[in-house]
Amino acid sequence: MNISETIAHHILDHDFGVMIGTVHLPFTAHTVTMFCISVVLFLFVWGMSCNGKNIFARLLHTLGEEYVCFMRDGIVVPGMGEEGKTFLSYFCTLFLFILFSNLAGLIPEVKTITSNISVTGALAVCSGALIVYCGIKFHGVAGFIKTFVPGGTPWWLVPLIFPLEVISLIIRVCVLAIRLFANMLSGHMVLLSLLLIVFIIGQMSKIAGTGAAFPAMGLEIFMTFLELLVAFLQAYVFTLLTSIYVGLVIHSH
Repeated sequence: MNISETIAHHILDHDFGVMIGTVHLPFTAHTVTMFCISVVLFLFVWGMSCNGKNIFARLLHTLGEEYVCFMRDGIVVPGMGEEGKTFLSYFCTLFLFILFSNLAGLIPEVKTITSNISVTGALAVCSGALIVYCGIKFHGVAGFIKTFVPGGTPWWLVPLIFPLEVISLIIRVCVLAIRLFANMLSGHMVLLSLLLIVFIIGQMSKIAGTGAAFPAMGLEIFMTFLELLVAFLQAYVFTLLTSIYVGLVIHSH
């Protein structure tokens, strides 16, 4: 396997779909990974909701309470106000799903689904749908449309401001998808590139390859810890920005 095939194996998705008559049922490595992450996430959240008698169950339950309080007081309420408490369960699930997806990519042979623009795009579309829903819920259809025109705007500027505000909303949603996708993809590309350096130099000289292994492995370990930080940070940033964007619609002036 050459270098390009190695990178493609770790980064790209692979379709193992089956044909039933003339209908193609998609069955890819990323969809399987996503399903497994969803099952693990469901069991994890269920464990946090159960207040068992053993010490592990109590610790997990306490962790769940602290997590919900953090999401409520650190992300949802500051970004959306008291109205955001209605959507607290969505933001709790969103953060954990992105975090589990990011961390799963550090496990050997497990795909990083957040390095797939289709996955991050779907998450961004869900956040965009929440923005539109909250705008209509709290302002009505006509009121939501009016939020695209700031108060006090002269009538002759409305034809210019309105499309710019609509485009601004679309860009915000797209940025959510691209930021998460680019950060996770680039991080894993760096990890893979550092590992491949050893084999590239080793093909030229076995002695040089052996010498390059030690600094390359040191950088690999450092970048792996950095990727752990990025996994948490990107989950936090995606969730925080979603709450802020929704809050801007709810409390528009």
